[in-house]
Amino acid sequence: MPVSMLDGAAPITSAFKALQIPLNTSSKAAAAAGRTLSLGFDLARSVSDTGFSMARYWTEALQLPGAPPAADIIKMNGGAVERWMAATQRRLTGAFEAFSRQRDGEVEFFKLFSESPPCQALTSAHAPGDLMIETPSLRLWDVSAGGLHALDNYTVVFAPRAGHHSNIAERAALFLRDCGLSRMAIVEQKCAEEIPLYVDGKRHRENFEGQIVQYRQVLEHLKDRTGRPAHLVAVCQPGPLLMATLILYPELGRSFGSAGAPMDTEAQSGFLTDFSRAVGPHFIDLMLGIFGRQVGSGQAGRGRRIYDGRLQVLGFYLLGWDRHLANFKRLLDDLRTGKSESAQRQIAFYQWYNHVHHFPAGFIRDTFKKIFVKNELIRGRLSLMGRTVGIGDYPAGIPIWALGGDKDDIAPPLQATGHMDRIASVPPEDKLTLLCDGGHMALFRSERVLKQYYTQIARFLLDRSDFSNRG
Repeated sequence: MPVSMLDGAAPITSAFKALQIPLNTSSKAAAAAGRTLSLGFDLARSVSDTGFSMARYWTEALQLPGAPPAADIIKMNGGAVERWMAATQRRLTGAFEAFSRQRDGEVEFFKLFSESPPCQALTSAHAPGDLMIETPSLRLWDVSAGGLHALDNYTVVFAPRAGHHSNIAERAALFLRDCGLSRMAIVEQKCAEEIPLYVDGKRHRENFEGQIVQYRQVLEHLKDRTGRPAHLVAVCQPGPLLMATLILYPELGRSFGSAGAPMDTEAQSGFLTDFSRAVGPHFIDLMLGIFGRQVGSGQAGRGRRIYDGRLQVLGFYLLGWDRHLANFKRLLDDLRTGKSESAQRQIAFYQWYNHVHHFPAGFIRDTFKKIFVKNELIRGRLSLMGRTVGIGDYPAGIPIWALGGDKDDIAPPLQATGHMDRIASVPPEDKLTLLCDGGHMALFRSERVLKQYYTQIARFLLDRSDFSNRG
């Protein structure tokens, strides 16, 4: 089952847990000192109020005719004393409260690295009826808007298999839905330990061909629901595979689009592709030999060879270490200063980031060799289902769009959009190429990117959709 990035790092998590003990202690001590100080001020205030009240009473009782109003002077002095005490109390107790808040913030920060993150799920998948179909490695969730639909086409968002939970695709999917693409579905990738080794008594393989078979089942199901093919959206990794599926089965797609996908891995230099070609195609076999393992008994995928997703996520950390360090510094500052809304967004992100899914060995082997090393789809050498396909086989007339990020270090901008210039079978008016100012995660999570770019994508798809009066 999915695991935490922290599993297997017991010395580190233990150290972070140990650090929380003195921080908790000092926080509680400061809070107790602040409460004691407040009680002291409350007591002093009561004594002061009593003294000034008695002075006013006796002054008014003994007031001689024509004498100056001494009671008013006493009352004025009492007010001044009260204001001084209140200001002093705020200053002194505020210092204790700030100290306690800072320590509590530091405790919360270290908890992020010492406690297993909560299980992840598609938050929009509420009812059992939302699950449309389930294949060995995929779940198709219906997240359509309620009510009747004038739009016939589903828009189906294929989430990546990249070491994390598929809910990375949810925000973009729901934004597109709210822009008018009311029939919306999300394809969730299962953790490799959940994928059975045998299906109906036959050996099930989770390589590229195995994924293509399941992609086709998803698209056929959506077309059967409305009689119309779906708009296909690939978030990151599924891009080349989903395009290959469309090439093999063009009747199953109304349009195709990808965001941050490694579509043409030779269009621009990037760390992942440069590294992959430097070490060669057999490097992944070595990695699987060292870090691969078989799923144990008691799990659905018993006997399946898998690759530990923690290594993939560790690679992402190392690839963007400067950005992650900046994020952690900002998170610590937010927690220490009580900026809870900003802090909770970052905590939720890293709870997702550290909740790791494992890879089927066959899938990661094909991805490494066929996409990152050999770029087979672009070169026209991708062998699938008894055919050899390439970018030149893209179906004529099926609209296509692509979104890249100029700071994306996973799929640099030209890798994500360069394939658009290679497709001659689609007229220019049915192509949409977008480049945003942002990194890889911004392509799927940034509110600014969603509003500025996904609004254009939604309009592009709606203009090329099938509408009717059917519900």
